[in-house]
Amino acid sequence: MLRIRFHGRGGQGMKTASRILGSAAFQAGFLVQDSPVYGAERRGAPMAAFTRIARDPIRERGMIGQPDLVVIADDTLLSDLAVQALEGCDSESTILINSTVDETELRKVHPSLTGQVLIADFTSLALERTQSLASLSTALGVAAARLVGLSLDEALAGVEAELGATLIPAEFSSNLELAHAVDARVMTWAPLRERPDPDAREAASLADVTFDPPGLAAPSIYAVANSPERRTGNWRQFRPVLQQELCTRCWICFVRCPEAAITLDEHDYPVVNYEECKGCLLCVHECPTHAFTAEKENR
Repeated sequence: MLRIRFHGRGGQGMKTASRILGSAAFQAGFLVQDSPVYGAERRGAPMAAFTRIARDPIRERGMIGQPDLVVIADDTLLSDLAVQALEGCDSESTILINSTVDETELRKVHPSLTGQVLIADFTSLALERTQSLASLSTALGVAAARLVGLSLDEALAGVEAELGATLIPAEFSSNLELAHAVDARVMTWAPLRERPDPDAREAASLADVTFDPPGLAAPSIYAVANSPERRTGNWRQFRPVLQQELCTRCWICFVRCPEAAITLDEHDYPVVNYEECKGCLLCVHECPTHAFTAEKENR
């Protein structure tokens, strides 16, 4: 059995990436199990998805504690203590990271990186081919499919199964172009090898979860203006940047910001609080003069 764990943020398409991989493996004749784990759907919030692929019936359930492959859609997730993207990885694990930072630098910053580390800038590839970050799901789903030993045709069948009925023809065509570009990028990478006796591995320890009465959380739920306590600034992939010379001070960005992360300075120009801005880029899309531009985060 191969166990694959996806880590991403809301809106990056890792749920869909895991389904592309699962559909590709299923159409190749494997037994497959895939399931995402996330709370309320919030753009930028960390989430995970799990895919198991085997020839025999899959009797495991739940989260994957010891993955053969970890797919990380955003290298900033490596620094988020709540995510624990590298949990359970060992020298036999392969870690695929969407990043512009080279392996040496990443290992220097994250010494817990073990096993084989593969890095590629799938974000730029997705934007170049489709002009949409949503296609990151196709890029990483196809990359994972090729790494587990599936053919390009099988990976494309997975894309067709998951996206063929949901995208307009032009969008679907650009996603297929992206899939071919990803294949050309990863074709030199060696596929995963199934561990000699994967079921003999020590099972990951399970947490004994205790439950408190629902009313215990009521003070936090009903407290006024407590959202700034959660610093959502580390959810961003892109940050909105104001070009002040283009700003007419119409205040549309100030009014539309869903997190109230935009305030006004003494001259009524918008100011972004990057501690709270989660990178939804609504201000970029709503600004009538295009005074806001989106810039890639480098953390």
